[in-house]
Amino acid sequence: MNQQAASNITLFDLLARSWQRPAPVRHICFNDDGTLLAVVCEDGSVAFARMADNEPPESRIVVDRGQTTITPRQGKAAPLIVTRVKGAGSACACDDGCFLAAGTKGDLVRLSRAGEMAQTVFSGAEPVRAFDYCRTTGSTAIAAGNMLHVHSAVSAFALQRDLGDGAAERIAFSEDGTMLAVAGSASLTLHRIADGLPPFLEIPLSSRPLSLTWSGDGRWLALGIEGAGLCLVDVGSGRQVLLADFPGEVRAAAWSAQANALVAAGAYRIAGWSMDNPPFSDSAAGALTTGRKGLVLVETVAAQPNGRLVAAGYANGQVVVAPLGAREELVVRATGGPVTTLQWTADGRHLAMGDALGTIAIVTFPAQLFK
Repeated sequence: MNQQAASNITLFDLLARSWQRPAPVRHICFNDDGTLLAVVCEDGSVAFARMADNEPPESRIVVDRGQTTITPRQGKAAPLIVTRVKGAGSACACDDGCFLAAGTKGDLVRLSRAGEMAQTVFSGAEPVRAFDYCRTTGSTAIAAGNMLHVHSAVSAFALQRDLGDGAAERIAFSEDGTMLAVAGSASLTLHRIADGLPPFLEIPLSSRPLSLTWSGDGRWLALGIEGAGLCLVDVGSGRQVLLADFPGEVRAAAWSAQANALVAAGAYRIAGWSMDNPPFSDSAAGALTTGRKGLVLVETVAAQPNGRLVAAGYANGQVVVAPLGAREELVVRATGGPVTTLQWTADGRHLAMGDALGTIAIVTFPAQLFK
């Protein structure tokens, strides 16, 4: 019986800590020092998972006569910290290890490490539809109703701009905080963070945005569009292309700084392109064949911040990790609920995931695994 039980232990069992929430997981993000993971569910609840691990993989690795094995965990993961936030759609990391989250009453609140509502950052008569925080400048952007607000914690300036009929559904700062992308069902607009938030580029959209992601250098912007595919924008020139050959929705896209590449969900394998040869004239230009092709759609992707690995989550619950441009892949989780979200820690050692059955997991990779 013991031998049979041991043979059924998977890589996920050995490397992951997991928790269960009462609703599908919508969004996850790590705080700025990598000590907490915020989890937002479809019921609007927000909880934190502690990154501290009493049984890291390195402590369970045994070398016997040249053979390396890892023993299973003996204890349970520390319980989640459940906050009092209701009706949240997302959360983002801000300074000092804290998070920002929006509730149903038009408030954007700051959550302490203990999960307490430490401060109301913004309060308005209409619900906050989208928000973002720039770690470089300390600025916060908020879209509420048809108004766009930008607040700076450093210089105490406050900017506002009327968005007219185009209510924002997603907003995102460039990494250096000098630009802000605002996407709604009708258009994508790029603004300079200057007096009056002047727009410098506007692109009409056919339907609502599903994902909005800047490259780290601020040159590129990727936008998943419902029913249309992936829009790639060269910010400096204003040049753009719609990559429409996706069998599914592009609910996530990610940039690999080390590989200068873009990866996206929505296909039957990890879709990727090298930005050394961007796909403007031909959608196959710069294509990176990554991982194995299957029969199930990739629902979400995440690029390792400091390496060439890409994680992909599938509709059948499978999670894989693959090197960009290589066909081999490592199956991290074989089955489970449809994967809704993935994120790496800044050091690339931990991969967090959430799924449609309410499962949250943090997988910690031992350094030996990728040598």
